Amino acid sequence: MNFLRLYFIRHGQTENYQNYPFNGWTNVMLTDEGRRQLDQAVEALAGTEIQAVYSSDLSRAAYGGLALARQFGLTLTATGTFREIHFGDCEGLMWSTIQEKYPDVAEKIIHPDKEVSFPGGESTETFRKRISKALGQLIEDHPTGQVALVAHAGVGRAILAALLDLSLASMWSIHQDFACLNVVDIYPEGGCQVRLINGYLGPEGYYQAGPGFDRIARV
Repeated sequence: MNFLRLYFIRHGQTENYQNYPFNGWTNVMLTDEGRRQLDQAVEALAGTEIQAVYSSDLSRAAYGGLALARQFGLTLTATGTFREIHFGDCEGLMWSTIQEKYPDVAEKIIHPDKEVSFPGGESTETFRKRISKALGQLIEDHPTGQVALVAHAGVGRAILAALLDLSLASMWSIHQDFACLNVVDIYPEGGCQVRLINGYLGPEGYYQAGPGFDRIARV
């Protein structure tokens, strides 16, 4: 293989998912369903030839990273550089609370083409640069082969934005379900081929339409 195939997986369902909180750097735990989702993802990828596994150092992502590393007899590289955006004073708050306490921030969030600076945290542009730098280092360390990364929804969006040179608005328009899979081939001479975005990792395999697609089709 003369290119890098990157498998990016979002973490599974979290304990407070019903309220759509801005978790960011908050170390919220996975639910039983979230752990099952990631265990299922590991099983779905068992037939690949992954040679390195990375994850965010937050437990909701590191759980999947550790499970994948064990599957392939590898050592997990868990790092804070692949954490979600730091929401600062908005960490753990529900959207309705942010609208009430930080109306200026909320106004920018609903306009995805605008840069948002979270008080006490990161701006969307600082976050993009952090993830782009971390991705660049990963590509430098692994110019060819197959690598898996388990992290967060924002990280997946920022990786795709960096590879495809997407605008800020386009970046936030990419949906990332719990435990979804994205697959991108990255070429040493430049350029990439996106093979999958927000893929389902159920028993049918990531290349099949599973219950996740059925749910979307009913909307």
